[in-house]
Amino acid sequence: MSLNVVLPNLGFGLRLRTDYLHSFITSRPELDWLEIITENYLTADEEILGQLDTIRSNYPIVMHGISLAIGSPWPLDQEYLNQLKKLVDRVNPAWISDHLCWKGADDVQGQLLPLPYSEDTLDHVVSRINQVQEFLGRQILLENVPVEQKTSQEIPEVEFIREVADRSDSLILIDVGNLLESSLNQGFSAIDYINQIPAGRVQQIHLPDITFETSSADTCESSPQIIDPIWQIYTEILDRFGHVTTMIEREDTIPTLKGMLCDIKKIRKAAEEHLGKR
Repeated sequence: MSLNVVLPNLGFGLRLRTDYLHSFITSRPELDWLEIITENYLTADEEILGQLDTIRSNYPIVMHGISLAIGSPWPLDQEYLNQLKKLVDRVNPAWISDHLCWKGADDVQGQLLPLPYSEDTLDHVVSRINQVQEFLGRQILLENVPVEQKTSQEIPEVEFIREVADRSDSLILIDVGNLLESSLNQGFSAIDYINQIPAGRVQQIHLPDITFETSSADTCESSPQIIDPIWQIYTEILDRFGHVTTMIEREDTIPTLKGMLCDIKKIRKAAEEHLGKR
């Protein structure tokens, strides 16, 4: 069975939060696609899954997990994988993603710890990704996690991520905020990192908070001037890969849906203008 399927560019989307459910069930806000946190739906009742069915009839859905722990030393959680496959079969997402990490000895859900980047870890992770992809019958995307302290690594992070993707035929989700944090903590260039990632492997971007200049951010239709390190990395991604499916991610606060849709319009416009100048 071949897992190598060309996945679409979905455009710009956001994460489906509880605060937004009513709007997406009762109307059809202008948006390209939605990302759900997988764990929120693994054991959901039929009412909640029915709401998701209604939403996915109008928007492509992407599933993003926090519990796969692909780098953990203990065996894969087969019960979790069974629940995951059941949800995948129902939702039929455009793709599935999780994190290139492990969860730690206390096995806390959502604890996303960076791996030691070594040849032994590489072999271990690739083997586990192959098991997961074979079980699901799909490629998976893996997201870079932040490395908070400067550590000595056998393999540079970008080489490790590139090798994982190539050897397992998996795909990459670049979290720009995590990349910026790791580059500052580890002392490497985020731009060099982007330029070492194979173009055919990057399927999705998580784009965190961006600071717009006040004078250019007054309306959703404005063409904002953006001077922000996150945006500088994102434009490098655009220069290297062209249009990549992008989710606007806001972690610290939950803006109104109206505010999020406005941000998406401004970022889409700025991205298109940037690509138009190349």
